[in-house]
Amino acid sequence: MSDFNNFGGLTSETGSVGGGSGVYAGDRGILFPEFDEWARINKAILKTNTRAKLTDRGIEETITIDIDFNDNLWRPSSTIIANSELPKKGDEHPTITGCLLDDISITNFNNQPDHFRATLNYKYPENEKSGGSSGGGSSGGGEVLTPVDDPFLISFTPVITRIPLANDLSPLKQPIVNPNGEPYDIKVNKVRLDGVCKWNQYDWDEEDTSKWTNVINLDTWEVGEYKFAKETILLNYVIGNVAFFTNENGQRVRYYKMEAGISYDDSGWGDGNGGVSIRQQGSFYYHKVNEKIVKQPRDRSAGQVFDLDDSGKLLSDNINNPLVDAGNEKYQFFKIYELKNFNFVDL
Repeated sequence: MSDFNNFGGLTSETGSVGGGSGVYAGDRGILFPEFDEWARINKAILKTNTRAKLTDRGIEETITIDIDFNDNLWRPSSTIIANSELPKKGDEHPTITGCLLDDISITNFNNQPDHFRATLNYKYPENEKSGGSSGGGSSGGGEVLTPVDDPFLISFTPVITRIPLANDLSPLKQPIVNPNGEPYDIKVNKVRLDGVCKWNQYDWDEEDTSKWTNVINLDTWEVGEYKFAKETILLNYVIGNVAFFTNENGQRVRYYKMEAGISYDDSGWGDGNGGVSIRQQGSFYYHKVNEKIVKQPRDRSAGQVFDLDDSGKLLSDNINNPLVDAGNEKYQFFKIYELKNFNFVDL
């Protein structure tokens, strides 16, 4: 068991201020009476220390609670932090209005198996001002702003890939091939913008997250200061995390911190209608020999491809010319994206 006289603070067992500098009746100064009562029933001694600082939002405080069972029995810290009488993240400070529990952690003190130290950090929510009595700043005209009034913002990161160049940039779009029609290996940079969108809103259904994955904007998407042409935004995910602010009446208000991952391509995604067209080719084809359908070639050559018709036969019908001329090739269309009106942002 630790000697509580060696470090100050309020002790529930004695009701005294550390070091015997003063005596207070009963449990005066105990910040969490329900948890203190639990400790008494379980014959644990509590010690409470506080450290406060003054910020531009008001007073913020860190409360440290020592729980000593004095029985030399080992128990995990999770059994303490899960106690129903211990404050939970988002709970209001016991004496400071609008100051919320931002973080709580519990560890064994000095490696003692029966002595735990809980650290509770109370802060004002972001954008909170003046002791937490309002949910944010003022617009200058007397209107109180809240986190939900924060603007919709996108932070973009360029993603650069190297792609083969089929035609040059001359007015004739000259094919980049040798006299025999074989393509030269010339590649250029293609830039795609991947972005993270952030905004706040009052409501969000977590089940909707699964609905907004691998989706392309069906129509022009206008949100905040941004505007994107149709089918140029690929939406990868949308998530919302619960947060709280205190309004001008001192009431705690729940809202969601939202985040969405997008990819922007000004040339559009796929070939329209949420799909891609793939040239109908393969590494072998079927051929009729002596009234039997056989696969040719039997041994696939590395990198060799053949243009195919709908039945899997050679499209050119000429083994010496396995690839057809431009304009005669066949394509298959596959739908891989869902197109939707982007209505997941509620500003």
